[in-house]
Amino acid sequence: MATTRSDAEAIVIGAGTGGLTAAAYLAALGRRVLVVDRQPMPGGNTASFTHDGYEFDIGLHYLGGWAGSHPGLRAVLEPLGIDLRYRELDPDGFDELVFDGMTFRVPRGIEEFRARLHEQFPDERDRIDRHLRRIATITDELEAAAPVRFEPRSLLSTVWRTRVAAATAPVTLGRWFDHLGCSPRLRTVLNWCHGIAGVAPSEISLGMHAVGVMHYLAGAWYPEGGGRSVVNALLRVILDHGGEVLLDSEAELIHVDDHGVCGVRVTDSVGTSHELRTRAVISAADIKHTYGRLLAEVDIPARVQRRVRNYRMAAPLFVDYLILDRDLRAEGVSNHNWLVCTDDDVDGLYKACARGESRIGSAFITAASVKDPDNPRLCRAGQTNLQVMSIAPAGRGFWGDNDAYARRKSEFRDALLAVAERAIPGLRDAIVYEESASPVTWERYLRNSGGTSYGIAATPDQWMLRRPGAKTDIPGLFLAGASTRTGHGITGVAIGGMEAAALAAGAPRWPLHRSARTVSTGA
Repeated sequence: MATTRSDAEAIVIGAGTGGLTAAAYLAALGRRVLVVDRQPMPGGNTASFTHDGYEFDIGLHYLGGWAGSHPGLRAVLEPLGIDLRYRELDPDGFDELVFDGMTFRVPRGIEEFRARLHEQFPDERDRIDRHLRRIATITDELEAAAPVRFEPRSLLSTVWRTRVAAATAPVTLGRWFDHLGCSPRLRTVLNWCHGIAGVAPSEISLGMHAVGVMHYLAGAWYPEGGGRSVVNALLRVILDHGGEVLLDSEAELIHVDDHGVCGVRVTDSVGTSHELRTRAVISAADIKHTYGRLLAEVDIPARVQRRVRNYRMAAPLFVDYLILDRDLRAEGVSNHNWLVCTDDDVDGLYKACARGESRIGSAFITAASVKDPDNPRLCRAGQTNLQVMSIAPAGRGFWGDNDAYARRKSEFRDALLAVAERAIPGLRDAIVYEESASPVTWERYLRNSGGTSYGIAATPDQWMLRRPGAKTDIPGLFLAGASTRTGHGITGVAIGGMEAAALAAGAPRWPLHRSARTVSTGA
């Protein structure tokens, strides 16, 4: 381990999107930064893995944003000089909902969405209008307030500008649907993207639902080169500005003295521990791992320990990674995803999973080779690179160990693909390569509590100001990642990483102007 690492100005724990974004901003601001990650490859949920010559995205399926004042991931990356290329999913229907006897294609644009809903649900036009008006207002207010620092001179105006969002903060989506009197099928369609948050309609904050829906209605996109292009571009910024990335090495403890953070203990791949000195640490690790393990030797107030211990996590996913011996593009499939719904009891699905029961009420299907057809790493000519996923029970209590675990995975996979075949008939007969990942996989490799990639559940009591901010009570310790205030998902954690870097560097909230130099995709 190089001696320069012992005097890093900042150490970032975790090389996922949040950690890499934080490190890239710190490096671009001229800080000596070191990123540490226990995995041999960087990227976390944005990483890609390659087996038998096929490349799969771990967690990047598509990006939202692009319109108005909040254009998504691109707005975070461009100040770093990163200029990726993106392909838009079908604007006439980027997500196709498949029911028995009915399909519904979700188009880009709230007015287009409204018109299609009116056509499909003519007797519920008023309910549709009231719902869309409310979620648009909530999102507009939150985006308008986002650049404002919470200083005394701006607090009153911020409160006024977010009055509708604040009033609905205690309201769940399910309660709002009850108030409107929406039919079960309309509820399912309006909440088609529940899988991006992993929280039941009866529990998710109406505000979180609003932000998620409006994010994707602004446009659905996929970066050329997939998650690898995002990760490689951020790595280049870090390394080009003199930063270091230490992989296959685990941060074990964050040290604190009377003045705040003073160092990190890191153990490398051969089991040798090193004490690294620093006065700034950004932990982009799982929130429960940060407080329960990394800060184990720090005197954390009991109220903070209790709050973190009691955080409820979002539901995890089971993902089946497939290669089909069929070319869906050649068969005329447009660039879109599918959501197969077996019924309208979305709440029942989440409750069953929470009880540790195997119930697959929906399946989300996305085809990387349809979204990014010029990427030769995905599959061979005449094939399709496909992912099928569903929320799933968390923990070993359901999944078991060894033979029981293998049996559970096989049973869950079979049931999941049976649902997926409602969208792609003959799918199972065309499989030539397959891997699957359960919530146990995410917990083992990425240290995600409960196996979730979404952090703490976005319930009313765990959303907005009730979520941890980037700044902690420990001087020099900052947080990034899916459980912080900027939210989960690729875009949410990237924004959180940028904000953590700004605080660690004492820079403005948006610390960089757009660079004239660009970083290519490397795809």
